[in-house]
Amino acid sequence: MSQGGDGIYRALLLLFPPGFRKERGQEMERLFADMRAARVGEHGSEGASFWLAVIWDVVRGAVAEWAALLGRVTRSAGTAAQGEIMSVFMADLRYAGRQILRQPLYAGMILVLMTVGIAGNAAVFRIFNGLFLRPLPFDEATRLVDLDETAPAWDLEYVGIAYPDFAEWRRANRTFEGMAVYTGGGGNLSTGESAERISYVQASHDLDDVLRLTPTLGRFFTEAEDVPDGPGVALLTDGFWAERFARDPGILGQTLSLDGEPLEIIGILPPAARFVSDAQVWLPLQVGEDATNGWYLTGVGRLADGATPEQALADLQAIHKGMIESRDVNEITSPVLASLRDRYLGDQKLGAGFLLAAVAMVLLIACANIAGLMLARSFSRATEMSVRLSLGAQRSRLIAHLLTESALLAGLGAAAGTAVGVWGSGLLVDAMTDQFPPWVTFDLDARFFGFSVVVTVGAVLAFGLVPALRGAGSSALTATGRSTASRSRQRGMGLLVAGEVALALVLLVVGGLSTLDVWRLGRVDPGFRAEGVTAYTLSLPPARYPDIDARRAFVDGYLERLQATPGVTSVAAATSLPMEGHWGWFFRVENEPPRGEGEPNPVVLNRAVTPGYFQTLGVTLLVGRTFDDFDGRGEGAGVVVVNETFARTRLGGVEAALGRRIAPGTGEPDEEDWLTVVGVTRDVKHYGVDTEMRPGVYQPWRQLPRAGMAIAMVFDGPTQDAVATARRVTAEMDPELAVFNAHTMTETLDRSLWTRRATSWLIGAFSSVALLLAVAGLYGVISYSVGQRAREISVRMAVGARHGQVLTHVIRQGMGLVSAGVALGLLISLSAAGLVSGILVDVSPREPSVYLGVTVLLVLVAAAANYLPARRAAHLDPMSVLRRE
Repeated sequence: MSQGGDGIYRALLLLFPPGFRKERGQEMERLFADMRAARVGEHGSEGASFWLAVIWDVVRGAVAEWAALLGRVTRSAGTAAQGEIMSVFMADLRYAGRQILRQPLYAGMILVLMTVGIAGNAAVFRIFNGLFLRPLPFDEATRLVDLDETAPAWDLEYVGIAYPDFAEWRRANRTFEGMAVYTGGGGNLSTGESAERISYVQASHDLDDVLRLTPTLGRFFTEAEDVPDGPGVALLTDGFWAERFARDPGILGQTLSLDGEPLEIIGILPPAARFVSDAQVWLPLQVGEDATNGWYLTGVGRLADGATPEQALADLQAIHKGMIESRDVNEITSPVLASLRDRYLGDQKLGAGFLLAAVAMVLLIACANIAGLMLARSFSRATEMSVRLSLGAQRSRLIAHLLTESALLAGLGAAAGTAVGVWGSGLLVDAMTDQFPPWVTFDLDARFFGFSVVVTVGAVLAFGLVPALRGAGSSALTATGRSTASRSRQRGMGLLVAGEVALALVLLVVGGLSTLDVWRLGRVDPGFRAEGVTAYTLSLPPARYPDIDARRAFVDGYLERLQATPGVTSVAAATSLPMEGHWGWFFRVENEPPRGEGEPNPVVLNRAVTPGYFQTLGVTLLVGRTFDDFDGRGEGAGVVVVNETFARTRLGGVEAALGRRIAPGTGEPDEEDWLTVVGVTRDVKHYGVDTEMRPGVYQPWRQLPRAGMAIAMVFDGPTQDAVATARRVTAEMDPELAVFNAHTMTETLDRSLWTRRATSWLIGAFSSVALLLAVAGLYGVISYSVGQRAREISVRMAVGARHGQVLTHVIRQGMGLVSAGVALGLLISLSAAGLVSGILVDVSPREPSVYLGVTVLLVLVAAAANYLPARRAAHLDPMSVLRRE
């Protein structure tokens, strides 16, 4: 927040004249830093009131400095007329302030409306700015692109990069200044008596050149260190260096013990390295060009000066396809390029765009309400304006005067709205910390301030210009003229209200559709039990568990001891739990017809699990059996359990699947490779409840042991007790093993829908605000109409009109405006339904129940708003009104 605070204060100083900034700018920045440090030290954070005071102080000081400067300029020019400009402006400002103080209710309503409109826009723009506008922390970041491979035939949009492909791309390309790859991992950092789990990045030696990273201390990896079995070296990230070693510059040359392997610390990375990962340690990749460990690398490239992404992609595709003779899988895979931001945040852009549109509509509705208030006030000041015009006042001066009043109110409302927006967006930022890549930050900056200023100016013009023109154009009116003008005014205000109703209906439709979509997704059965299941991860270091037998022995003993622990109901291990990772492979079905040319061969989700997995996770068995303790032991035939989608798409159905044989890979399998299907389970929404199902298989863990494993445990007690039990049993089995990534499966399930829920909640909140604002506008217009037509209504009642007739007449007038707004809103919503479909999964963008529901809701609320002024009109005392006239 501190860097953002400095940035926004420097942006605020741009309001001052250049000469003043040059002379006093640095001193003011130092003073601001001292004030903020004292505030944080006293209260723990700056707070909205601090920023509100700072903004007001800067704006007031800037106005005074510009006034002084203009005064000096005009005096030196010797032009009296020009010299009066600033004094006239200041007089208008003082007069506007007095007028506002005389009308506290009127000013308060405008300030509240402006605050609501600006706060929503400021909060959402802060999020949008952090996600899509803030520059990446690298030199010439626009030349950086994400590198990956795609395989539509495997039903995978991204598969990662295989090292042999990368090595050839790097060697033969003509359009890149450089390219590099990296991958993430984790290890157990030995601390003597216990182990600490840390994350690391394994990077090729040229990643620093591509990103133009300069270590804070020491150096980056050399090419000689980035080879198989190369020396053990490591770099520490800035945060880990500060947290663990208190930024000790003497750390270089010391060693770490990671998974039992000594690593020499050769450098400290700059803070910008967080773009790659939040990992604490970086290691050299140390992979050879003949590597066969699949597609798992993340790539980044820096385009050559003048090269376009299209040219670079064509270059890589030619190189990639040229490798087919020696690497036939390249006929299936292809390189893909994308901007770094689009690659990692592209899925969020549509939802963020809808939120920006939603708050823009709220601001428009607020401006329409303010315009209505100002129009009503300008009509009430018609006599004043007529007198001033008659006495010789220029119409331009009256317009400037009225606009000054609007600008003052808007400025105060914008300051309050910006402060509220900063506070509200802070709550969102705290909730979104773990949802986006580590390089995404939401600090305040000059763009945020500039956006607030632009929105405020736009709002002043939107709600202030027309009332100012109408007010300054007033002249003395006859009785007939007053009646005609009154009807004209009511029509103008009625159009504003109809527009408000239309915008509110559009927002209510979008909010209703997204809310219904999230509600339905929340009721989708994920296929596994989340409640009461605690999960965590273990990783067996290769140095101490070098072979399959050692891993099997540890897992057998570990699960047995954990199962015998009081409070543990059931426990299981797996290569990955639902919604927590992907390990895909290909499977061949015995006697399956050959695939046609171009026919896809989708990757199958593969999981190795222990016998208690299905019971612990509550996965339903449809037919057959699950694994027992004998599966995977000895030299007997292997077995497998498949999910419902695999059975239906590859094995002829659930019942027909039992006894069929499948084999991993795409080639001709040996007899011992065949695996017999012994059971079929219900589908598990492994990739999220809003994602299409993929065929999947389960293999016995003993049949396919891995060094890394996820543990799922049903524990009779609080989650913290379950984690404490896991740590104690793990330490008893191996003190150097770390329990990490501890969480509940309920948290995992909730996280899978967090973004959709947050977007739906925000759109719903903004649409509710829009509804209230539109109804308030409707109430104001009908109340104004009743006030303007009090004499007409009284005459009607005096000649025999009944209370019910008056009530019906006024309600009909208001509901006519509502009907027009509803019709327009429905037309806009139905026309734009295709755009809304991008954020929906389980709901049609033309869902009739939503359109009907929000229309009924809006009409009922609007009818209630109409009823109050209609009831007041029906209870007018005709004689009292006519006597006043």
